[in-house]
Amino acid sequence: MYGIYVDRESKVPVTRQICQQLRMIIESGQLSAGTRLLPTRVLAKEWGIARNVVIEVYEQLIAEGYLDGRAGSGTYVAEGIFHISDSRIPTISSGAAVQPQPKPEREQIIDFATGVPDQKWFPRQIWAKYLKEAAEGTLSEEHNYGHVQGDLSLRSAICEYVYRSKGIQCTAEQIMIVSGASEGFFLLAKSFAPKFHSLYIEDPTIDFTQEIFKLMDYRLVPVEVDLNGMRIDFLTSITPGHLVLLTPSHQFPTGSLLSIQRRHQIIRMVEEADSFVIEDDYDSEFRLRGIPVPPLHTLSPSRVIYVGTFSKTLSPSLRIGFMIVPPILIDTIAEVKDKLNLHTPFIIQKALSQYILDGQLERHIHKMKKVYKKRRNFMTERLQHLFGNDISILGDEAQACIFRSLFIRKRTLFFLGMIRLHTASRLKRFRNTGLPSRTPPLQPVLY
Repeated sequence: MYGIYVDRESKVPVTRQICQQLRMIIESGQLSAGTRLLPTRVLAKEWGIARNVVIEVYEQLIAEGYLDGRAGSGTYVAEGIFHISDSRIPTISSGAAVQPQPKPEREQIIDFATGVPDQKWFPRQIWAKYLKEAAEGTLSEEHNYGHVQGDLSLRSAICEYVYRSKGIQCTAEQIMIVSGASEGFFLLAKSFAPKFHSLYIEDPTIDFTQEIFKLMDYRLVPVEVDLNGMRIDFLTSITPGHLVLLTPSHQFPTGSLLSIQRRHQIIRMVEEADSFVIEDDYDSEFRLRGIPVPPLHTLSPSRVIYVGTFSKTLSPSLRIGFMIVPPILIDTIAEVKDKLNLHTPFIIQKALSQYILDGQLERHIHKMKKVYKKRRNFMTERLQHLFGNDISILGDEAQACIFRSLFIRKRTLFFLGMIRLHTASRLKRFRNTGLPSRTPPLQPVLY
């Protein structure tokens, strides 16, 4: 306990041995100020010594100022002890080197990382309340793996939520809870593998979805993206054995919105080819201009598999996403999920279901939309102030990204120092259609 070793063969009294080791542990900072030490009875049992010896140690270190005894509360490490580096302090090796976290060169003022909501605004206290209630309110028999499709109360809550917020009509039986959207894409790739071998994807697009389907031996067919989403007009038809993966409500990284004409085109094509569209709706809740755009799923519920996530609305640490699956596919996907023994933690599902039912999710989204909109407005104003008529801002209807197109008269391209640009490799095939010919390719500004 505390890394203290009692040498029974030593001539040094046990009391002194323990006092000496505790002093060094406190001085090294391994036991920080305010840390509550274990009760004397527990330590006596752990060390195999008389309780009176531990009491004597505590009294000695209290007298020396290392410890602070509080009546009715316990014994704590005292404040104001100067931490020293001393070669006498024993080091503990676990067999593997622990890599220290690198310290930033300077304070990070603005974080332009993509794909993660601002965790400073995560409702920690409210979430802790729901998590506690879920843990305390579950029955013994519920502490199991649960239904392969997920907890019914959460599926029902999601069913009501997507109808209110997105106009999606579905049943709880169509909803499949997954541990993040990534697991959802993996399940779909695995389930479709016997009949499908290729995937039409947007170009450019996010990396991880491509990697999932490539690992499942799918052939990827990139289709160019412009300011109205995937160029569906480049496809005369859907080739047999091909699926389609789209982000129609907010394409990443361009921020474009798939036009209604192209939505109708792709639905007609997959119906004719007896195929399916996988709709990745990762953050349409945060549309900051106009009203929310109905998901592609609403046009053809029997041909669109809708994939949603709470990683963007709440926190990626929850690892909860969901799929809305056409009835014809439910049994197939559920069977694959069951065979792979993929389950999402029950208590987190229970907490999230009540969180949604109480309206907390929508309150949080409403609050965050105000935060993100304020930031977007500030950024667009500053960009326009800096570059004037030499900049076109596109794709700023939602919070994840802004595209900027710069034409500097002296042919000098200025990069904003605080802005993390999307990797060029993801954009190398992106063509700038529908803009003046002299305008250079779009450069993404992510925030």
